[in-house]
Formats: sequence, C-alpha cells, structure tokens
Amino acid sequence: MIGRQPCMRCANFIEGERSPFTWKCKAFPDGIPYEHFAYIDDEKRKNCNNGIGFEPEEEQSDTDS
Repeated sequence: MIGRQPCMRCANFIEGERSPFTWKCKAFPDGIPYEHFAYIDDEKRKNCNNGIGFEPEEEQSDTDS
C-alpha cells in the first residue's frame, strides 16, 4: 500500500519537505533521526522521544455544516 509515512500523519509533525532528512516534529525539533523514521514500529510510535509519541492527525471533513 502506498501512502504517507507515519511521521507525516502525526499531529506532532512540524515541517519537512519530501525528503525525510528534512522532517521535524515536537519529539525531534532538530530533525527526526534516520533510524527512527526508517525503522518505525508500533512500540517506537508510543514514545518517540521525551515522552512525545504518535498522535493521529485530525481528519478534515469535506462536508460543510
């Protein structure tokens, strides 16, 4: 399945271009280490760093109220 990498789907993701070497998040404000985004698993997502873990970003609805 092709889709966005888990880091990019996290509410704690701050910024980054297409290359994962430019990604930053609240857990890694100076840049997400290669070992982390390349080998992410459920256990690592629970506590990425400094007590900050994966939080799914909120889905945006296409319907108007």
